[in-house]
Amino acid sequence: MKRKLFLCSFIFFVLFASLKAQSNYKKGYVITNDNDTIYGLIDFRTDAINATRCTFKSEQAEKIYYPGDIAGYKFSDEGKYYVTREVTIDSIPQKFFLEYLVQGMMDLYYLRSDGKVYYLFDKDGDLIEITKKEDFIDVNSLRLIKDVKYKNTLKRYFKDYPTITSRLSNIDFKQKSFINIAKLYHDETCSTGEECIIFENQHPDKNPSVLQLTVFGGLQWGTYTLINDKDRKYKFGGMQPTIGLKGNVFNPRWSQSFAVQLEVSFSRIDGSNEVVFSGYKLNFDMNVIYGTGKVGLEYKLPLKKIRPLIGGGLAYTRIFADNVKYSYQNSPEKKYLYSLRNSYFGYFINAGVSYALNKKHDLLLQASIQQNGTVDTAQKNGSDKFKSYNIVLGYSF
Repeated sequence: MKRKLFLCSFIFFVLFASLKAQSNYKKGYVITNDNDTIYGLIDFRTDAINATRCTFKSEQAEKIYYPGDIAGYKFSDEGKYYVTREVTIDSIPQKFFLEYLVQGMMDLYYLRSDGKVYYLFDKDGDLIEITKKEDFIDVNSLRLIKDVKYKNTLKRYFKDYPTITSRLSNIDFKQKSFINIAKLYHDETCSTGEECIIFENQHPDKNPSVLQLTVFGGLQWGTYTLINDKDRKYKFGGMQPTIGLKGNVFNPRWSQSFAVQLEVSFSRIDGSNEVVFSGYKLNFDMNVIYGTGKVGLEYKLPLKKIRPLIGGGLAYTRIFADNVKYSYQNSPEKKYLYSLRNSYFGYFINAGVSYALNKKHDLLLQASIQQNGTVDTAQKNGSDKFKSYNIVLGYSF
Protein backbone atom coordinates (compact mmCIF):
# COMPACT_ATOMS: atom_id res chain seq x y z
CA MET A 1 0.00 0.00 0.00
CA LYS A 2 2.83 2.39 0.88
CA ARG A 3 4.61 1.63 -2.40
CA LYS A 4 1.45 2.33 -4.41
CA LEU A 5 0.92 5.58 -2.52
CA PHE A 6 4.50 6.62 -3.18
CA LEU A 7 4.33 5.81 -6.88
CA CYS A 8 1.01 7.59 -7.35
CA SER A 9 2.25 10.66 -5.47
CA PHE A 10 5.48 10.82 -7.45
CA ILE A 11 3.75 10.37 -10.81
CA PHE A 12 1.24 13.08 -9.88
CA PHE A 13 4.06 15.43 -8.90
CA VAL A 14 5.93 14.83 -12.17
CA LEU A 15 2.81 15.41 -14.25
CA PHE A 16 1.92 18.55 -12.32
CA ALA A 17 5.43 19.93 -12.62
CA SER A 18 5.57 19.16 -16.34
CA LEU A 19 2.50 21.34 -16.87
CA LYS A 20 4.37 24.36 -15.60
CA ALA A 21 6.01 26.40 -18.34
CA GLN A 22 9.72 25.79 -18.74
CA SER A 23 11.98 28.59 -19.94
CA ASN A 24 15.61 29.17 -20.84
CA TYR A 25 15.94 32.85 -21.67
CA LYS A 26 18.99 34.17 -23.53
CA LYS A 27 19.93 37.57 -24.91
CA GLY A 28 18.72 38.19 -28.45
CA TYR A 29 16.55 40.26 -30.72
CA VAL A 30 13.61 39.92 -33.09
CA ILE A 31 13.39 41.38 -36.59
CA THR A 32 9.94 42.70 -37.44
CA ASN A 33 8.34 42.45 -40.86
CA ASP A 34 9.19 46.15 -41.25
CA ASN A 35 12.86 45.25 -40.67
CA ASP A 36 12.99 46.89 -37.24
CA THR A 37 15.14 45.31 -34.53
CA ILE A 38 13.87 44.88 -30.96
CA TYR A 39 16.30 43.67 -28.30
CA GLY A 40 15.36 41.60 -25.27
CA LEU A 41 15.39 37.99 -24.06
CA ILE A 42 14.36 34.94 -26.12
CA ASP A 43 13.44 31.51 -24.78
CA PHE A 44 16.22 29.20 -26.07
CA ARG A 45 14.46 25.88 -26.56
CA THR A 46 14.96 22.76 -28.68
CA ASP A 47 15.43 22.96 -32.46
CA ALA A 48 11.88 21.69 -33.02
CA ILE A 49 10.33 24.27 -30.67
CA ASN A 50 12.47 27.11 -32.02
CA ALA A 51 11.14 26.33 -35.51
CA THR A 52 7.52 26.88 -34.49
CA ARG A 53 7.56 29.81 -32.07
CA CYS A 54 9.63 32.60 -30.57
CA THR A 55 8.89 33.54 -26.97
CA PHE A 56 10.25 37.05 -26.60
CA LYS A 57 10.52 39.04 -23.37
CA SER A 58 11.15 42.77 -23.44
CA GLU A 59 10.96 45.38 -20.70
CA GLN A 60 7.29 45.85 -21.50
CA ALA A 61 5.90 42.31 -21.65
CA GLU A 62 6.31 38.73 -22.84
CA LYS A 63 4.99 37.82 -26.27
CA ILE A 64 4.93 34.71 -28.44
CA TYR A 65 5.63 35.16 -32.15
CA TYR A 66 4.81 32.51 -34.73
CA PRO A 67 6.33 32.11 -38.22
CA GLY A 68 5.09 35.01 -40.32
CA ASP A 69 4.46 37.30 -37.35
CA ILE A 70 8.07 38.47 -37.60
CA ALA A 71 10.80 38.19 -40.23
CA GLY A 72 13.12 36.36 -37.85
CA TYR A 73 15.00 36.34 -34.57
CA LYS A 74 18.55 35.74 -33.37
CA PHE A 75 20.32 34.72 -30.18
CA SER A 76 23.19 37.10 -29.48
CA ASP A 77 25.65 34.74 -27.76
CA GLU A 78 24.58 31.33 -29.09
CA GLY A 79 24.95 32.39 -32.75
CA LYS A 80 21.62 30.91 -33.81
CA TYR A 81 19.59 32.89 -36.34
CA TYR A 82 16.05 31.98 -37.45
CA VAL A 83 14.07 33.41 -40.37
CA THR A 84 10.49 32.91 -41.55
CA ARG A 85 10.21 30.78 -44.68
CA GLU A 86 7.50 28.69 -46.27
CA VAL A 87 8.43 25.03 -46.76
CA THR A 88 6.45 22.24 -48.41
CA ILE A 89 6.62 19.05 -46.35
CA ASP A 90 4.61 16.00 -47.43
CA SER A 91 2.92 18.17 -50.10
CA ILE A 92 1.67 20.62 -47.43
CA PRO A 93 2.99 24.22 -47.50
CA GLN A 94 3.88 25.34 -43.98
CA LYS A 95 5.64 28.31 -42.45
CA PHE A 96 8.57 27.73 -40.11
CA PHE A 97 11.36 29.61 -38.46
CA LEU A 98 14.24 28.03 -40.39
CA GLU A 99 17.65 28.14 -38.76
CA TYR A 100 19.88 30.19 -41.05
CA LEU A 101 23.23 28.40 -41.29
CA VAL A 102 24.99 30.00 -44.29
CA GLN A 103 24.33 33.14 -46.33
CA GLY A 104 26.14 33.23 -49.65
CA MET A 105 25.79 32.36 -53.30
CA MET A 106 23.64 29.50 -52.04
CA ASP A 107 21.94 29.87 -48.67
CA LEU A 108 21.61 26.93 -46.29
CA TYR A 109 18.87 26.39 -43.72
CA TYR A 110 18.19 23.75 -41.07
CA LEU A 111 14.85 22.46 -39.79
CA ARG A 112 13.80 19.81 -37.29
CA SER A 113 10.11 18.94 -37.44
CA ASP A 114 8.10 15.87 -36.37
CA GLY A 115 11.28 14.00 -35.47
CA LYS A 116 12.91 14.51 -38.89
CA VAL A 117 15.85 16.70 -39.86
CA TYR A 118 15.86 18.75 -43.06
CA TYR A 119 18.65 20.69 -44.75
CA LEU A 120 17.41 23.20 -47.30
CA PHE A 121 19.59 24.80 -49.98
CA ASP A 122 18.27 28.05 -51.44
CA LYS A 123 19.51 29.22 -54.82
CA ASP A 124 17.61 32.11 -56.40
CA GLY A 125 14.57 31.51 -54.18
CA ASP A 126 14.12 27.79 -54.91
CA LEU A 127 14.42 25.56 -51.84
CA ILE A 128 16.01 22.13 -52.31
CA GLU A 129 15.08 19.82 -49.43
CA ILE A 130 17.54 17.17 -48.21
CA THR A 131 16.45 14.69 -45.54
CA LYS A 132 17.01 11.07 -44.52
CA LYS A 133 15.26 8.28 -42.71
CA GLU A 134 16.35 7.08 -39.30
CA ASP A 135 18.90 4.25 -39.21
CA PHE A 136 17.49 0.94 -37.98
CA ILE A 137 18.54 -2.64 -37.28
CA ASP A 138 17.13 -5.31 -39.57
CA VAL A 139 15.62 -8.00 -37.32
CA ASN A 140 16.48 -10.81 -39.74
CA SER A 141 20.12 -10.04 -40.47
CA LEU A 142 20.78 -7.97 -37.31
CA ARG A 143 22.53 -5.45 -39.55
CA LEU A 144 22.39 -1.69 -39.16
CA ILE A 145 20.56 -0.27 -42.18
CA LYS A 146 21.50 3.30 -43.07
CA ASP A 147 19.62 5.59 -45.42
CA VAL A 148 22.22 7.12 -47.79
CA LYS A 149 19.86 8.36 -50.50
CA TYR A 150 20.65 11.93 -49.50
CA LYS A 151 24.17 11.46 -50.90
CA ASN A 152 22.80 10.65 -54.36
CA THR A 153 20.46 13.65 -54.17
CA LEU A 154 23.41 15.91 -53.40
CA LYS A 155 25.48 14.42 -56.23
CA ARG A 156 22.72 15.14 -58.74
CA TYR A 157 22.25 18.66 -57.46
CA PHE A 158 25.98 19.53 -57.57
CA LYS A 159 26.83 17.46 -60.66
CA ASP A 160 28.43 20.47 -62.39
CA TYR A 161 30.90 20.94 -59.53
CA PRO A 162 33.32 17.98 -59.37
CA THR A 163 35.26 19.43 -56.43
CA ILE A 164 32.05 19.13 -54.41
CA THR A 165 30.77 15.78 -55.72
CA SER A 166 34.16 14.18 -55.01
CA ARG A 167 33.54 14.76 -51.30
CA LEU A 168 29.94 13.57 -51.12
CA SER A 169 30.53 9.82 -50.85
CA ASN A 170 31.75 10.19 -47.27
CA ILE A 171 29.56 13.10 -46.18
CA ASP A 172 27.83 12.80 -42.81
CA PHE A 173 24.28 13.98 -42.26
CA LYS A 174 25.44 16.74 -39.91
CA GLN A 175 25.33 20.51 -39.88
CA LYS A 176 29.11 20.88 -40.13
CA SER A 177 29.24 18.78 -43.32
CA PHE A 178 26.44 20.72 -45.02
CA ILE A 179 27.93 24.05 -43.96
CA ASN A 180 31.20 23.01 -45.63
CA ILE A 181 29.33 22.18 -48.87
CA ALA A 182 27.59 25.57 -48.94
CA LYS A 183 30.87 27.34 -48.20
CA LEU A 184 32.71 25.40 -50.92
CA TYR A 185 29.99 26.22 -53.45
CA HIS A 186 30.21 29.89 -52.53
CA ASP A 187 33.99 29.93 -52.91
CA GLU A 188 33.73 28.40 -56.39
CA THR A 189 30.92 30.60 -57.72
CA CYS A 190 31.44 34.01 -56.08
CA SER A 191 33.22 36.23 -58.59
CA THR A 192 33.66 39.20 -56.22
CA GLY A 193 35.79 37.30 -53.71
CA GLU A 194 33.45 38.05 -50.81
CA GLU A 195 33.25 35.42 -48.10
CA CYS A 196 29.96 33.78 -47.19
CA ILE A 197 28.46 34.39 -43.75
CA ILE A 198 28.22 31.43 -41.40
CA PHE A 199 25.72 32.18 -38.63
CA GLU A 200 26.10 28.97 -36.64
CA ASN A 201 28.51 28.74 -33.70
CA GLN A 202 31.79 26.83 -33.83
CA HIS A 203 30.20 23.58 -32.62
CA PRO A 204 27.02 23.21 -34.73
CA ASP A 205 26.46 19.52 -33.99
CA LYS A 206 27.15 19.66 -30.26
CA ASN A 207 24.75 17.62 -28.16
CA PRO A 208 22.77 20.11 -26.02
CA SER A 209 22.46 17.62 -23.14
CA VAL A 210 24.41 18.45 -19.99
CA LEU A 211 25.90 16.07 -17.42
CA GLN A 212 26.20 17.48 -13.90
CA LEU A 213 28.23 15.35 -11.49
CA THR A 214 27.97 15.47 -7.72
CA VAL A 215 30.34 13.83 -5.26
CA PHE A 216 28.79 13.38 -1.85
CA GLY A 217 29.32 11.96 1.59
CA GLY A 218 27.21 11.63 4.68
CA LEU A 219 25.50 9.25 7.06
CA GLN A 220 23.30 6.28 6.22
CA TRP A 221 21.07 4.17 8.39
CA GLY A 222 21.00 0.77 6.68
CA THR A 223 18.82 -2.03 8.01
CA TYR A 224 19.05 -5.68 7.01
CA THR A 225 15.96 -7.64 8.13
CA LEU A 226 16.64 -11.36 8.52
CA ILE A 227 13.53 -13.56 8.51
CA ASN A 228 13.71 -17.00 10.11
CA ASP A 229 11.85 -20.21 9.30
CA LYS A 230 8.88 -19.02 11.38
CA ASP A 231 8.69 -15.66 9.54
CA ARG A 232 9.99 -13.85 12.59
CA LYS A 233 11.99 -10.71 11.80
CA TYR A 234 15.40 -9.77 13.20
CA LYS A 235 17.00 -6.46 12.31
CA PHE A 236 20.68 -5.58 11.95
CA GLY A 237 22.12 -2.18 11.24
CA GLY A 238 22.84 1.29 12.45
CA MET A 239 24.36 4.58 11.42
CA GLN A 240 27.36 4.29 9.10
CA PRO A 241 29.21 6.64 6.73
CA THR A 242 28.32 6.64 3.04
CA ILE A 243 30.02 8.06 -0.05
CA GLY A 244 28.85 8.23 -3.64
CA LEU A 245 28.65 9.87 -7.03
CA LYS A 246 25.50 11.28 -8.59
CA GLY A 247 25.01 12.26 -12.21
CA ASN A 248 22.12 14.34 -13.54
CA VAL A 249 21.59 14.39 -17.30
CA PHE A 250 19.34 17.16 -18.62
CA ASN A 251 18.72 19.23 -21.72
CA PRO A 252 18.43 22.90 -20.72
CA ARG A 253 16.82 23.73 -24.07
CA TRP A 254 13.98 21.34 -23.18
CA SER A 255 13.86 21.90 -19.42
CA GLN A 256 16.26 23.15 -16.78
CA SER A 257 14.17 21.50 -14.06
CA PHE A 258 13.82 17.85 -15.12
CA ALA A 259 16.81 15.52 -15.19
CA VAL A 260 17.54 11.82 -15.45
CA GLN A 261 19.22 10.86 -12.19
CA LEU A 262 21.98 8.23 -12.04
CA GLU A 263 23.64 7.46 -8.74
CA VAL A 264 26.01 4.98 -7.14
CA SER A 265 26.91 4.87 -3.44
CA PHE A 266 28.62 2.64 -0.89
CA SER A 267 28.09 1.98 2.80
CA ARG A 268 28.14 -0.86 5.33
CA ILE A 269 26.11 -2.66 8.00
CA ASP A 270 27.70 -3.66 11.29
CA GLY A 271 25.66 -5.23 14.08
CA SER A 272 24.73 -8.20 16.26
CA ASN A 273 21.49 -9.85 17.27
CA GLU A 274 20.07 -13.01 18.81
CA VAL A 275 18.17 -15.08 16.25
CA VAL A 276 16.05 -18.21 16.67
CA PHE A 277 16.27 -20.80 13.89
CA SER A 278 14.51 -24.20 14.13
CA GLY A 279 14.17 -23.75 17.88
CA TYR A 280 17.89 -22.98 18.40
CA LYS A 281 19.08 -19.66 19.76
CA LEU A 282 21.90 -18.28 17.65
CA ASN A 283 24.19 -15.30 18.11
CA PHE A 284 24.60 -13.46 14.79
CA ASP A 285 27.42 -11.02 13.98
CA MET A 286 26.98 -9.10 10.73
CA ASN A 287 29.62 -7.01 8.96
CA VAL A 288 28.89 -6.33 5.30
CA ILE A 289 29.73 -3.73 2.65
CA TYR A 290 27.16 -2.95 -0.02
CA GLY A 291 26.74 -0.75 -3.05
CA THR A 292 23.58 0.83 -4.40
CA GLY A 293 22.77 1.99 -7.91
CA LYS A 294 19.82 4.25 -8.68
CA VAL A 295 18.12 5.49 -11.83
CA GLY A 296 15.17 7.83 -11.83
CA LEU A 297 13.84 11.32 -12.45
CA GLU A 298 14.57 14.48 -10.53
CA TYR A 299 12.73 17.80 -10.56
CA LYS A 300 14.45 20.96 -9.35
CA LEU A 301 12.62 24.25 -8.95
CA PRO A 302 14.20 26.72 -11.43
CA LEU A 303 15.10 29.40 -8.88
CA LYS A 304 18.25 31.51 -8.89
CA LYS A 305 20.19 30.47 -5.79
CA ILE A 306 18.31 28.08 -3.52
CA ARG A 307 16.62 25.30 -5.51
CA PRO A 308 14.45 22.69 -3.74
CA LEU A 309 14.40 19.31 -5.45
CA ILE A 310 12.58 16.00 -5.34
CA GLY A 311 13.24 12.76 -7.17
CA GLY A 312 12.51 9.08 -7.25
CA GLY A 313 12.91 5.92 -9.25
CA LEU A 314 14.33 2.41 -9.19
CA ALA A 315 17.13 1.18 -6.95
CA TYR A 316 19.36 -1.88 -6.93
CA THR A 317 21.50 -2.85 -3.93
CA ARG A 318 24.22 -5.48 -4.03
CA ILE A 319 26.04 -6.91 -1.03
CA PHE A 320 29.54 -7.72 -2.23
CA ALA A 321 31.54 -8.10 1.00
CA ASP A 322 29.57 -10.62 3.03
CA ASN A 323 31.02 -11.43 6.46
CA VAL A 324 28.22 -12.89 8.57
CA LYS A 325 28.88 -15.47 11.25
CA TYR A 326 26.73 -17.13 13.87
CA SER A 327 27.27 -19.41 16.83
CA TYR A 328 25.09 -21.53 19.06
CA GLN A 329 24.61 -20.10 22.54
CA ASN A 330 25.82 -23.31 24.13
CA SER A 331 29.09 -23.20 22.12
CA PRO A 332 29.83 -19.52 21.31
CA GLU A 333 33.48 -20.20 20.48
CA LYS A 334 32.57 -22.08 17.26
CA LYS A 335 31.59 -19.77 14.39
CA TYR A 336 29.63 -20.69 11.27
CA LEU A 337 29.24 -18.70 8.04
CA TYR A 338 25.80 -17.51 6.98
CA SER A 339 24.96 -16.45 3.40
CA LEU A 340 22.79 -13.38 3.07
CA ARG A 341 20.43 -12.52 0.29
CA ASN A 342 22.76 -10.43 -1.87
CA SER A 343 20.55 -8.62 -4.40
CA TYR A 344 17.69 -6.19 -3.80
CA PHE A 345 15.48 -4.43 -6.30
CA GLY A 346 13.29 -1.63 -5.07
CA TYR A 347 12.55 2.06 -5.26
CA PHE A 348 13.82 5.27 -3.75
CA ILE A 349 12.67 8.81 -3.13
CA ASN A 350 14.89 11.75 -2.33
CA ALA A 351 14.33 15.38 -1.42
CA GLY A 352 16.73 18.18 -0.78
CA VAL A 353 17.99 21.57 -1.76
CA SER A 354 20.89 22.81 -3.86
CA TYR A 355 22.64 26.14 -3.48
CA ALA A 356 24.18 27.68 -6.60
CA LEU A 357 27.74 28.86 -5.97
CA ASN A 358 28.02 30.02 -9.60
CA LYS A 359 26.78 28.93 -13.03
CA LYS A 360 28.51 25.54 -12.90
CA HIS A 361 28.97 24.63 -9.24
CA ASP A 362 26.41 23.87 -6.52
CA LEU A 363 26.29 22.65 -2.96
CA LEU A 364 23.78 19.85 -2.34
CA LEU A 365 21.97 18.79 0.83
CA GLN A 366 19.85 15.71 0.22
CA ALA A 367 17.89 13.14 2.21
CA SER A 368 16.85 9.81 0.73
CA ILE A 369 14.88 6.70 1.59
CA GLN A 370 15.19 3.35 -0.17
CA GLN A 371 12.96 0.29 0.18
CA ASN A 372 13.48 -3.01 -1.61
CA GLY A 373 10.62 -4.70 -3.43
CA THR A 374 8.77 -7.95 -2.90
CA VAL A 375 10.12 -11.38 -2.02
CA ASP A 376 12.83 -12.64 -4.36
CA THR A 377 12.08 -16.34 -4.90
CA ALA A 378 15.15 -16.75 -7.11
CA GLN A 379 17.56 -16.30 -4.21
CA LYS A 380 18.37 -18.06 -1.01
CA ASN A 381 16.91 -16.20 1.95
CA GLY A 382 14.78 -14.36 -0.57
CA SER A 383 12.40 -13.07 2.09
CA ASP A 384 15.12 -11.03 3.80
CA LYS A 385 14.71 -7.31 3.32
CA PHE A 386 16.88 -4.23 3.08
CA LYS A 387 15.99 -0.62 3.81
CA SER A 388 18.07 2.53 4.17
CA TYR A 389 17.82 6.20 5.03
CA ASN A 390 20.57 8.71 4.44
CA ILE A 391 21.42 12.37 4.52
CA VAL A 392 24.37 13.63 2.50
CA LEU A 393 26.23 16.80 1.62
CA GLY A 394 27.59 17.08 -1.91
CA TYR A 395 29.48 19.29 -4.35
CA SER A 396 28.20 19.55 -7.93
CA PHE A 397 30.31 20.46 -10.94
